[in-house]
Amino acid sequence: MKIISTLSFCCAAFISVRAQSECDGGRYQTPIFQQVSVSSDISYGQAVNSDNFTVDLLCDIYEPAGDNATNRPVVIMAHGGSFYAGNKTADSSVVYFCRELAKHGYLTVSMNYRLENPLNIFTSSDIEKTFLEAVFRAVQDQKALIRFLRKSVAEQNNPYGIDPNRIIVGGNSAGAILSLHNAYLDDAAKVPSKIDTAALGGLEGSSGNPGYSSIPQAVVNICGALGDSVWLESGDQPFVSLHGDQDEVVPHNTGVADPGIPIMTVDGSASLKLRADNEGVNNAFYLLKGAEHSPQNGSNAYMDTVFTFARDFLADLVCNGILDIHPIAETSTPVPFPNPSSSGSFLAIDQGWTGHLALFDALGRLCLERRLDQPVGSVSLPQNLKPGVYWLKHTQPNGAVKHHKLLIQ
Repeated sequence: MKIISTLSFCCAAFISVRAQSECDGGRYQTPIFQQVSVSSDISYGQAVNSDNFTVDLLCDIYEPAGDNATNRPVVIMAHGGSFYAGNKTADSSVVYFCRELAKHGYLTVSMNYRLENPLNIFTSSDIEKTFLEAVFRAVQDQKALIRFLRKSVAEQNNPYGIDPNRIIVGGNSAGAILSLHNAYLDDAAKVPSKIDTAALGGLEGSSGNPGYSSIPQAVVNICGALGDSVWLESGDQPFVSLHGDQDEVVPHNTGVADPGIPIMTVDGSASLKLRADNEGVNNAFYLLKGAEHSPQNGSNAYMDTVFTFARDFLADLVCNGILDIHPIAETSTPVPFPNPSSSGSFLAIDQGWTGHLALFDALGRLCLERRLDQPVGSVSLPQNLKPGVYWLKHTQPNGAVKHHKLLIQ
Protein backbone atom coordinates (compact mmCIF):
# COMPACT_ATOMS: atom_id res chain seq x y z
CA MET A 1 0.00 0.00 0.00
CA LYS A 2 1.40 3.41 -0.97
CA ILE A 3 0.68 6.62 0.91
CA ILE A 4 -0.37 9.30 -1.59
CA SER A 5 0.46 12.86 -0.63
CA THR A 6 -1.31 15.93 -2.03
CA LEU A 7 1.68 16.58 -4.27
CA SER A 8 1.77 13.06 -5.67
CA PHE A 9 -1.99 13.20 -6.22
CA CYS A 10 -1.57 16.35 -8.28
CA CYS A 11 1.27 14.73 -10.23
CA ALA A 12 -0.89 11.68 -10.85
CA ALA A 13 -3.69 13.90 -12.12
CA PHE A 14 -1.27 15.63 -14.49
CA ILE A 15 0.05 12.30 -15.75
CA SER A 16 -3.51 11.09 -16.33
CA VAL A 17 -4.35 14.17 -18.41
CA ARG A 18 -1.13 13.77 -20.40
CA ALA A 19 -1.87 10.09 -20.97
CA GLN A 20 -5.37 10.80 -22.23
CA SER A 21 -4.01 13.38 -24.67
CA GLU A 22 -1.30 10.98 -25.76
CA CYS A 23 -3.93 8.35 -26.57
CA ASP A 24 -6.08 10.64 -28.68
CA GLY A 25 -6.40 9.20 -32.17
CA GLY A 26 -6.22 5.61 -31.00
CA ARG A 27 -2.54 5.39 -30.10
CA TYR A 28 -1.81 2.25 -28.03
CA GLN A 29 -5.35 1.03 -28.73
CA THR A 30 -5.26 0.46 -32.49
CA PRO A 31 -2.48 -0.12 -35.10
CA ILE A 32 -2.08 3.48 -36.25
CA PHE A 33 1.27 2.73 -37.93
CA GLN A 34 1.57 0.45 -40.94
CA GLN A 35 5.30 -0.18 -40.95
CA VAL A 36 7.82 -1.15 -38.27
CA SER A 37 11.58 -0.61 -38.36
CA VAL A 38 13.81 -3.11 -36.56
CA SER A 39 17.33 -2.51 -35.25
CA SER A 40 18.86 -5.95 -34.78
CA ASP A 41 21.57 -7.28 -32.48
CA ILE A 42 21.89 -4.25 -30.24
CA SER A 43 24.32 -5.04 -27.42
CA TYR A 44 22.93 -4.16 -24.01
CA GLY A 45 25.57 -5.85 -21.86
CA GLN A 46 27.84 -8.78 -21.17
CA ALA A 47 27.75 -11.49 -18.52
CA VAL A 48 29.40 -14.74 -17.48
CA ASN A 49 27.29 -17.83 -18.13
CA SER A 50 27.08 -21.04 -16.10
CA ASP A 51 30.04 -22.48 -18.06
CA ASN A 52 32.14 -19.47 -17.01
CA PHE A 53 32.24 -17.95 -20.50
CA THR A 54 31.54 -14.26 -21.08
CA VAL A 55 28.67 -13.80 -23.54
CA ASP A 56 27.30 -10.74 -25.33
CA LEU A 57 23.71 -9.88 -24.47
CA LEU A 58 21.79 -8.80 -27.57
CA CYS A 59 18.34 -7.44 -28.29
CA ASP A 60 16.24 -6.31 -31.26
CA ILE A 61 14.47 -2.95 -31.02
CA TYR A 62 11.19 -2.40 -32.87
CA GLU A 63 9.91 1.12 -33.63
CA PRO A 64 6.83 2.42 -35.45
CA ALA A 65 8.18 3.74 -38.75
CA GLY A 66 7.73 7.49 -39.18
CA ASP A 67 6.81 8.11 -35.54
CA ASN A 68 7.98 11.41 -34.04
CA ALA A 69 7.02 10.71 -30.42
CA THR A 70 9.84 11.06 -27.90
CA ASN A 71 8.23 9.65 -24.76
CA ARG A 72 6.96 6.24 -25.83
CA PRO A 73 6.31 3.52 -23.24
CA VAL A 74 8.51 0.45 -23.68
CA VAL A 75 7.51 -3.22 -23.76
CA ILE A 76 10.35 -5.73 -23.35
CA MET A 77 9.47 -9.29 -24.43
CA ALA A 78 11.49 -12.41 -23.55
CA HIS A 79 11.30 -15.72 -25.43
CA GLY A 80 10.41 -19.18 -24.18
CA GLY A 81 12.58 -22.29 -24.27
CA SER A 82 12.76 -23.66 -20.71
CA PHE A 83 15.85 -21.53 -19.97
CA TYR A 84 18.11 -23.70 -22.12
CA ALA A 85 16.85 -22.99 -25.66
CA GLY A 86 15.35 -20.27 -27.84
CA ASN A 87 16.35 -16.77 -28.87
CA LYS A 88 14.91 -13.33 -29.62
CA THR A 89 13.65 -14.25 -33.10
CA ALA A 90 12.57 -17.88 -32.61
CA ASP A 91 9.48 -17.37 -30.43
CA SER A 92 6.57 -16.36 -32.67
CA SER A 93 4.64 -14.89 -29.71
CA VAL A 94 7.48 -12.51 -28.89
CA VAL A 95 8.05 -11.42 -32.49
CA TYR A 96 4.30 -10.93 -33.03
CA PHE A 97 3.87 -8.88 -29.86
CA CYS A 98 6.89 -6.72 -30.67
CA ARG A 99 5.73 -5.98 -34.21
CA GLU A 100 2.07 -5.40 -33.39
CA LEU A 101 2.67 -3.30 -30.28
CA ALA A 102 5.13 -1.18 -32.27
CA LYS A 103 2.36 -0.58 -34.81
CA HIS A 104 0.24 0.59 -31.89
CA GLY A 105 2.89 3.20 -30.95
CA TYR A 106 5.08 1.44 -28.38
CA LEU A 107 8.83 1.01 -28.51
CA THR A 108 9.28 -2.76 -28.16
CA VAL A 109 12.31 -4.92 -27.47
CA SER A 110 12.92 -8.63 -28.00
CA MET A 111 15.76 -9.80 -25.77
CA ASN A 112 18.24 -12.63 -25.57
CA TYR A 113 19.35 -13.73 -22.11
CA ARG A 114 21.80 -16.25 -20.72
CA LEU A 115 20.70 -19.85 -21.20
CA GLU A 116 21.69 -22.94 -19.27
CA ASN A 117 23.82 -25.55 -21.02
CA PRO A 118 21.49 -28.56 -21.59
CA LEU A 119 24.31 -30.88 -20.56
CA ASN A 120 24.40 -29.21 -17.15
CA ILE A 121 20.68 -29.94 -16.75
CA PHE A 122 20.93 -33.60 -17.68
CA THR A 123 23.91 -34.16 -15.37
CA SER A 124 22.64 -32.03 -12.48
CA SER A 125 22.37 -33.62 -9.05
CA ASP A 126 19.83 -30.93 -8.04
CA ILE A 127 17.61 -30.03 -11.00
CA GLU A 128 15.61 -27.49 -9.00
CA LYS A 129 18.75 -25.58 -8.01
CA THR A 130 20.05 -25.65 -11.58
CA PHE A 131 16.84 -24.14 -12.95
CA LEU A 132 16.54 -21.59 -10.15
CA GLU A 133 20.03 -20.35 -10.96
CA ALA A 134 19.13 -20.15 -14.66
CA VAL A 135 16.08 -18.04 -13.82
CA PHE A 136 18.19 -15.85 -11.56
CA ARG A 137 20.74 -15.15 -14.32
CA ALA A 138 17.99 -14.37 -16.83
CA VAL A 139 16.41 -11.92 -14.39
CA GLN A 140 19.77 -10.18 -13.96
CA ASP A 141 20.03 -9.82 -17.73
CA GLN A 142 16.58 -8.29 -18.05
CA LYS A 143 17.46 -5.86 -15.27
CA ALA A 144 20.56 -4.86 -17.25
CA LEU A 145 18.40 -4.23 -20.33
CA ILE A 146 16.06 -1.98 -18.35
CA ARG A 147 19.08 -0.07 -17.06
CA PHE A 148 20.46 0.13 -20.61
CA LEU A 149 17.28 1.85 -21.79
CA ARG A 150 17.22 4.31 -18.89
CA LYS A 151 20.93 4.99 -19.37
CA SER A 152 20.28 5.80 -23.04
CA VAL A 153 17.91 8.56 -21.99
CA ALA A 154 20.22 10.03 -19.35
CA GLU A 155 23.53 9.78 -21.23
CA GLN A 156 22.74 9.51 -24.96
CA ASN A 157 19.99 12.08 -25.48
CA ASN A 158 17.22 9.48 -25.67
CA PRO A 159 18.01 7.91 -29.08
CA TYR A 160 15.01 5.55 -28.89
CA GLY A 161 12.44 8.18 -27.97
CA ILE A 162 11.20 6.47 -24.80
CA ASP A 163 9.69 7.37 -21.46
CA PRO A 164 12.13 5.78 -18.97
CA ASN A 165 9.43 5.80 -16.30
CA ARG A 166 7.13 3.47 -18.29
CA ILE A 167 8.94 0.21 -18.96
CA ILE A 168 6.85 -2.97 -19.14
CA VAL A 169 8.36 -6.46 -19.16
CA GLY A 170 6.84 -9.72 -20.31
CA GLY A 171 7.23 -12.81 -22.37
CA ASN A 172 6.05 -16.28 -23.23
CA SER A 173 6.66 -19.36 -21.05
CA ALA A 174 10.22 -19.03 -19.68
CA GLY A 175 10.19 -15.38 -20.76
CA ALA A 176 7.09 -14.78 -18.65
CA ILE A 177 8.63 -16.64 -15.73
CA LEU A 178 11.74 -14.47 -15.77
CA SER A 179 9.67 -11.27 -16.11
CA LEU A 180 7.45 -12.19 -13.17
CA HIS A 181 10.50 -12.95 -11.04
CA ASN A 182 12.11 -9.66 -12.07
CA ALA A 183 9.09 -7.73 -10.81
CA TYR A 184 8.15 -9.67 -7.68
CA LEU A 185 11.32 -11.43 -6.45
CA ASP A 186 12.38 -7.94 -5.40
CA ASP A 187 14.25 -8.55 -2.18
CA ALA A 188 17.19 -10.82 -1.39
CA ALA A 189 15.33 -12.09 1.67
CA LYS A 190 12.74 -13.67 -0.66
CA VAL A 191 15.28 -15.65 -2.69
CA PRO A 192 15.03 -19.43 -2.13
CA SER A 193 17.74 -20.75 0.18
CA LYS A 194 19.18 -22.96 -2.58
CA ILE A 195 20.38 -19.86 -4.40
CA ASP A 196 23.68 -18.30 -3.35
CA THR A 197 22.84 -14.72 -4.28
CA ALA A 198 26.31 -13.42 -3.46
CA ALA A 199 28.00 -16.01 -5.71
CA LEU A 200 25.68 -15.09 -8.58
CA GLY A 201 26.18 -11.35 -8.19
CA GLY A 202 23.15 -10.37 -6.12
CA LEU A 203 19.70 -9.43 -7.37
CA GLU A 204 21.03 -6.77 -9.73
CA GLY A 205 23.87 -8.87 -11.13
CA SER A 206 26.73 -7.52 -13.24
CA SER A 207 25.34 -7.77 -16.77
CA GLY A 208 25.90 -4.07 -17.41
CA ASN A 209 24.75 -0.47 -17.04
CA PRO A 210 25.02 0.02 -13.27
CA GLY A 211 23.70 3.11 -11.57
CA TYR A 212 20.16 3.10 -12.97
CA SER A 213 16.91 1.65 -11.70
CA SER A 214 16.05 -1.82 -13.01
CA ILE A 215 12.48 -1.85 -11.75
CA PRO A 216 9.70 -2.39 -14.35
CA GLN A 217 6.27 -0.80 -14.11
CA ALA A 218 4.08 -3.72 -15.30
CA VAL A 219 4.26 -7.34 -16.50
CA VAL A 220 2.79 -9.35 -19.40
CA ASN A 221 2.57 -13.01 -18.37
CA ILE A 222 1.85 -15.52 -21.15
CA CYS A 223 1.84 -19.06 -19.72
CA GLY A 224 4.28 -18.20 -16.94
CA ALA A 225 4.53 -18.75 -13.20
CA LEU A 226 6.16 -17.47 -10.03
CA GLY A 227 8.14 -19.56 -7.58
CA ASP A 228 5.88 -18.42 -4.74
CA SER A 229 2.78 -16.25 -4.99
CA VAL A 230 3.55 -14.84 -1.50
CA TRP A 231 6.22 -12.72 -3.16
CA LEU A 232 3.39 -10.75 -4.79
CA GLU A 233 2.39 -8.01 -2.35
CA SER A 234 0.17 -4.98 -1.94
CA GLY A 235 1.49 -2.02 -3.92
CA ASP A 236 3.26 -4.20 -6.50
CA GLN A 237 3.21 -3.63 -10.26
CA PRO A 238 0.08 -4.48 -12.28
CA PHE A 239 0.18 -7.52 -14.54
CA VAL A 240 -1.88 -9.33 -17.17
CA SER A 241 -1.93 -13.14 -17.47
CA LEU A 242 -3.03 -15.58 -20.16
CA HIS A 243 -2.82 -19.32 -19.63
CA GLY A 244 -4.26 -22.59 -20.95
CA ASP A 245 -6.15 -24.72 -18.43
CA GLN A 246 -4.61 -27.89 -19.93
CA ASP A 247 -1.02 -26.67 -19.68
CA GLU A 248 1.14 -29.56 -18.48
CA VAL A 249 4.46 -27.71 -18.89
CA VAL A 250 3.78 -24.67 -16.70
CA PRO A 251 0.61 -25.27 -14.63
CA HIS A 252 -2.04 -22.57 -14.72
CA ASN A 253 -2.64 -23.06 -11.00
CA THR A 254 -0.26 -24.38 -8.33
CA GLY A 255 1.61 -27.46 -9.56
CA VAL A 256 4.89 -28.85 -10.79
CA ALA A 257 6.64 -27.21 -13.76
CA ASP A 258 7.61 -30.00 -16.16
CA PRO A 259 9.26 -29.10 -19.50
CA GLY A 260 10.06 -32.77 -20.04
CA ILE A 261 11.45 -33.31 -16.56
CA PRO A 262 9.74 -32.40 -13.24
CA ILE A 263 11.49 -29.40 -11.73
CA MET A 264 9.67 -27.74 -8.84
CA THR A 265 6.30 -26.56 -7.60
CA VAL A 266 5.30 -23.14 -8.93
CA ASP A 267 2.30 -20.83 -8.76
CA GLY A 268 0.79 -20.33 -12.21
CA SER A 269 -1.46 -17.58 -13.50
CA ALA A 270 -4.66 -18.61 -11.69
CA SER A 271 -2.84 -18.76 -8.35
CA LEU A 272 -1.22 -15.40 -9.03
CA LYS A 273 -4.60 -13.85 -9.76
CA LEU A 274 -6.00 -15.12 -6.46
CA ARG A 275 -3.04 -13.70 -4.57
CA ALA A 276 -3.16 -10.40 -6.48
CA ASP A 277 -6.88 -9.97 -5.86
CA ASN A 278 -6.36 -10.58 -2.15
CA GLU A 279 -3.51 -8.05 -2.07
CA GLY A 280 -5.31 -5.45 -4.16
CA VAL A 281 -2.81 -5.61 -7.04
CA ASN A 282 -4.22 -4.50 -10.40
CA ASN A 283 -4.36 -7.55 -12.68
CA ALA A 284 -6.34 -9.30 -15.41
CA PHE A 285 -6.48 -13.01 -16.25
CA TYR A 286 -7.74 -14.82 -19.35
CA LEU A 287 -8.09 -18.59 -18.97
CA LEU A 288 -7.73 -20.29 -22.34
CA LYS A 289 -10.10 -23.20 -21.88
CA GLY A 290 -9.03 -26.48 -23.40
CA ALA A 291 -5.64 -25.04 -24.38
CA GLU A 292 -2.25 -26.57 -23.69
CA HIS A 293 1.08 -24.77 -23.26
CA SER A 294 1.58 -21.62 -25.39
CA PRO A 295 -1.29 -22.42 -27.79
CA GLN A 296 -0.93 -19.07 -29.56
CA ASN A 297 2.35 -20.18 -31.16
CA GLY A 298 0.48 -22.64 -33.35
CA SER A 299 -2.86 -20.91 -33.81
CA ASN A 300 -3.78 -17.56 -35.35
CA ALA A 301 -7.06 -17.58 -33.42
CA TYR A 302 -5.32 -18.05 -30.07
CA MET A 303 -2.67 -15.48 -31.01
CA ASP A 304 -5.36 -12.91 -31.76
CA THR A 305 -7.13 -13.63 -28.45
CA VAL A 306 -3.92 -13.47 -26.42
CA PHE A 307 -2.67 -10.30 -28.09
CA THR A 308 -5.98 -8.44 -27.95
CA PHE A 309 -6.52 -9.16 -24.25
CA ALA A 310 -2.99 -8.11 -23.31
CA ARG A 311 -3.08 -5.05 -25.59
CA ASP A 312 -6.30 -3.77 -24.04
CA PHE A 313 -4.91 -4.20 -20.52
CA LEU A 314 -1.75 -2.28 -21.41
CA ALA A 315 -3.71 0.46 -23.17
CA ASP A 316 -5.77 0.94 -20.02
CA LEU A 317 -2.58 1.32 -17.96
CA VAL A 318 -0.97 3.74 -20.38
CA CYS A 319 -4.01 5.79 -21.38
CA ASN A 320 -5.31 6.20 -17.85
CA GLY A 321 -1.96 7.02 -16.25
CA ILE A 322 -1.99 3.92 -14.02
CA LEU A 323 1.72 3.14 -14.42
CA ASP A 324 4.02 4.48 -11.69
CA ILE A 325 5.00 8.10 -12.22
CA HIS A 326 8.63 7.26 -11.49
CA PRO A 327 10.56 4.02 -11.14
CA ILE A 328 10.80 3.20 -7.45
CA ALA A 329 14.25 4.13 -6.22
CA GLU A 330 16.49 1.72 -4.38
CA THR A 331 17.18 3.49 -1.09
CA SER A 332 18.76 2.44 2.15
CA THR A 333 16.70 1.74 5.23
CA PRO A 334 17.72 0.84 8.79
CA VAL A 335 17.44 -2.80 9.80
CA PRO A 336 15.08 -3.61 12.71
CA PHE A 337 16.45 -5.50 15.74
CA PRO A 338 16.58 -7.72 17.72
CA ASN A 339 16.20 -10.43 15.10
CA PRO A 340 15.24 -13.10 16.14
CA SER A 341 12.59 -11.44 18.26
CA SER A 342 9.63 -12.68 20.29
CA SER A 343 5.86 -12.28 20.31
CA GLY A 344 4.69 -9.19 22.18
CA SER A 345 8.14 -7.59 22.33
CA PHE A 346 9.30 -4.24 20.99
CA LEU A 347 11.08 -4.14 17.66
CA ALA A 348 13.65 -1.35 17.66
CA ILE A 349 14.21 0.66 14.46
CA ASP A 350 17.45 2.59 14.42
CA GLN A 351 17.13 6.21 13.12
CA GLY A 352 13.34 5.96 12.90
CA TRP A 353 10.97 5.12 10.08
CA THR A 354 8.18 6.99 8.36
CA GLY A 355 5.76 5.74 5.74
CA HIS A 356 3.84 2.49 5.98
CA LEU A 357 4.68 -0.65 7.92
CA ALA A 358 3.15 -4.10 7.43
CA LEU A 359 4.02 -7.48 8.92
CA PHE A 360 3.06 -10.70 7.11
CA ASP A 361 3.35 -14.32 8.14
CA ALA A 362 4.75 -17.04 5.86
CA LEU A 363 1.31 -17.52 4.26
CA GLY A 364 1.02 -13.84 3.39
CA ARG A 365 -1.52 -13.02 6.09
CA LEU A 366 -1.37 -9.48 7.47
CA CYS A 367 -0.41 -9.52 11.17
CA LEU A 368 0.40 -5.84 11.78
CA GLU A 369 -0.17 -2.60 9.88
CA ARG A 370 0.90 0.90 10.87
CA ARG A 371 0.93 4.27 9.15
CA LEU A 372 3.99 6.15 10.38
CA ASP A 373 3.36 9.88 9.96
CA GLN A 374 6.19 10.78 12.33
CA PRO A 375 9.57 9.00 12.69
CA VAL A 376 9.11 5.92 14.83
CA GLY A 377 11.98 4.30 16.69
CA SER A 378 10.18 1.12 17.74
CA VAL A 379 6.98 -0.83 17.18
CA SER A 380 5.16 -3.25 19.44
CA LEU A 381 4.73 -6.72 17.95
CA PRO A 382 1.34 -8.45 18.40
CA GLN A 383 1.02 -10.77 21.40
CA ASN A 384 -0.33 -13.72 19.41
CA LEU A 385 2.50 -14.26 16.91
CA LYS A 386 3.41 -17.91 16.56
CA PRO A 387 7.06 -18.92 16.21
CA GLY A 388 8.22 -18.86 12.60
CA VAL A 389 9.35 -16.67 9.72
CA TYR A 390 7.65 -13.31 9.06
CA TRP A 391 8.15 -10.54 6.51
CA LEU A 392 8.31 -6.90 7.54
CA LYS A 393 7.47 -4.59 4.64
CA HIS A 394 8.43 -0.94 4.95
CA THR A 395 7.08 1.43 2.29
CA GLN A 396 8.84 4.78 2.49
CA PRO A 397 7.07 8.07 1.68
CA ASN A 398 8.86 8.22 -1.71
CA GLY A 399 7.39 4.83 -2.63
CA ALA A 400 10.58 2.81 -2.14
CA VAL A 401 9.90 -0.60 -0.60
CA LYS A 402 12.18 -2.69 1.60
CA HIS A 403 11.49 -6.14 3.01
CA HIS A 404 13.04 -7.61 6.14
CA LYS A 405 12.92 -11.25 7.11
CA LEU A 406 11.98 -11.49 10.79
CA LEU A 407 12.26 -14.64 12.90
CA ILE A 408 9.88 -14.96 15.83
CA GLN A 409 10.99 -17.42 18.53
